[in-house]
Amino acid sequence: MSLVVVGGGIVGLAIAYYVSLTDPSRKIFILDSEKELFLSASGYSGGFIVRDWFSHTVLPLAELSFRLHRDLADAQNGRKQWGYTPSIGYSLVMEDNSTGQKVRGEDWLLHGTSRAEVARKYASLAKPEPESKSQQRVDRDSLLRPDGSPLWANIPTGGVLEKISSPSGCAQVEPRQLCEWLLQRCRDRGVELHLSTKITGLSHDSAGNVVGVRVEKRAADGVKTRRALIHCKDVVISAGCWTPRVFETLTGKKMSIGITPLPGYSITVRSPRYSRPILEVDEAGNEAETSHSIFCPPGRNWQYSPEAMARQTREGKPEVYVAGLNNESHRLPELAGQSKQLMEKFLRDDLKRTAVTLVGKLEGLSQSPVDDLEIVREGLCFRPVSESGKPIISRVEDIVTKGGGGLYVASGHGPWGITLSLATGFVMAEVLQGKNPSVSLDEFRLQPQTSAHLQARL
Repeated sequence: MSLVVVGGGIVGLAIAYYVSLTDPSRKIFILDSEKELFLSASGYSGGFIVRDWFSHTVLPLAELSFRLHRDLADAQNGRKQWGYTPSIGYSLVMEDNSTGQKVRGEDWLLHGTSRAEVARKYASLAKPEPESKSQQRVDRDSLLRPDGSPLWANIPTGGVLEKISSPSGCAQVEPRQLCEWLLQRCRDRGVELHLSTKITGLSHDSAGNVVGVRVEKRAADGVKTRRALIHCKDVVISAGCWTPRVFETLTGKKMSIGITPLPGYSITVRSPRYSRPILEVDEAGNEAETSHSIFCPPGRNWQYSPEAMARQTREGKPEVYVAGLNNESHRLPELAGQSKQLMEKFLRDDLKRTAVTLVGKLEGLSQSPVDDLEIVREGLCFRPVSESGKPIISRVEDIVTKGGGGLYVASGHGPWGITLSLATGFVMAEVLQGKNPSVSLDEFRLQPQTSAHLQARL
């Protein structure tokens, strides 16, 4: 029977992609309440992919996902399709004005599921190279400083950039273009996408078994609606921050593991100092296109922890994504497309000033940054953060369909949705086919009380 995936973001697409790849006979529906996709995190995130910046519980999932991202890019020309490039990360190390102590750009990792000590092991890579190796780089890229850091990134007075990651453990994509590629592959395999479609409940047969999901589809005018029933064996909720609402609609109960929205502003710019792909010498001694990311601590220029990520589009256009300004006072809108209406001008201007400080042109004796940047887009996206800090990839144990399927949740990835998306889709495909997943999902289960008090039986 059919599979219904609720939510057309990167995680939902990855699930549909791997199920359609490994179980081609299964009918798959992707349902999304918006009239178009990628209006929140999947379209406005940084697209930064890391292998081992995670706690031991999340690490196996992250390592699998990193391999899947790399292998998919190798097999499908990801560089040309969605801008996949290996990446080098830098931490901006500054002196705290109030304490006089050194603060690092990746210190925020200590407060989440990531572990900064893993990233810091790469700091030794920032040491000067032996002369013999330097001499081999006769044609060193002119867009790099002698220490290897990118010239597009300004170093504030008193700051030092230290390398914290190598291309073997980090990569960069243009997330919207990756999502578009996954969506097209799903459609090529017969996956049906239903936009402007809201889940309204479950449909039962005469014996009380649930046989499908009830939906309400909005017409093009946004006013008229029509009701429909989609028969299915399995339902996967991968609706990002909207997952708790869908969960309550389907089960009549609130999730005991909460998923809360983390609203974050972003701005994407183009800079004259990042006008083409940057070439680095890889571990095999070959020149390769490489992206660079800068993680900054709070300081005199900003009160938050900004991050600047250079990337390329599939058209080969270099751009820099700047984010890190969060505002938890924003309430989650009914629809993802309503996020832009919530954006506050003073916060947008604040992030723009940060972008100019980090990426603008240094001019005059004072070397003050000047705005010569072209704005590509600005965004406000809501990232789904679970109370545990770990993603939820779980079956709702007490709910079973008549055909032997069930209800599943795949959400709560926080700021790591792009990184963990492919592994989430891969293991969910295995679970839906009755296989043992490649990564144990014990750490990602819903708490027992979530399903124990549910009386409904699918």
